[in-house]
Amino acid sequence: MTEENYNYRASQTLLRNQFPGRGKLKIPVIPKFQERAGDFNDLLLIGFDKTHLEDQNHLDWMVHFFLYDYRFERVWKNPDSDIEKLARYRAVLSPDFSMYLEMAPVMQLYNVFRNRWCGAYWASKGIRVIPTVNWGDESTFDFCFEGIEKGSVVAVSTYMASEHDNRQDQDD
Repeated sequence: MTEENYNYRASQTLLRNQFPGRGKLKIPVIPKFQERAGDFNDLLLIGFDKTHLEDQNHLDWMVHFFLYDYRFERVWKNPDSDIEKLARYRAVLSPDFSMYLEMAPVMQLYNVFRNRWCGAYWASKGIRVIPTVNWGDESTFDFCFEGIEKGSVVAVSTYMASEHDNRQDQDD
C-alpha cells in the first residue's frame, strides 16, 4: 500500500469514526444543548447560505440548514471550512440533509449519520448545536432519532409535511 493510499484509508474524512455513538448503528451523538437564559427569546434564524465571516449584524441569530442540500454539502465534504464562521453565531442547527421518500433507506440512514456527525463535530469545536430531526415515512422512525439525547431541544422543519399524500411542494 502506498503512503498516499494509507493516508486516505486512515483519514477522518473517510472514516468519520471519532464519535463512537450508541447502539447497533453507532450514529454519533450530538451533546445535549445547554440552554442559556434568553436563548429562545426573540429568536431569529439565518440560513447557512446567508452567513458570512464578516457578518456583524446577525451574530445573535441561530444558523439553520432548511435549504436544498447542495447549498450546504460542503459542511460534510470539508467540515473545517466554516467552523470559524459558525462559531460566531448564537447557535447552529445540525444540517438538514434530505430524507426524501424516494430515497433508498440506506441513503436516508446515511443522511441521518451526516446530520449527527456534523453536529457532534461542531460541538467538539465549541459550537453550540441544536439537533435537527427529520424523517421520511414510518420506516425511518427506527433510526431518525438516533444520536439525539433524550430530553434534548430539537429543531424540526415542516416544509415537506403535507396532508393526504399531496407532495406537490417537492416539485418546486
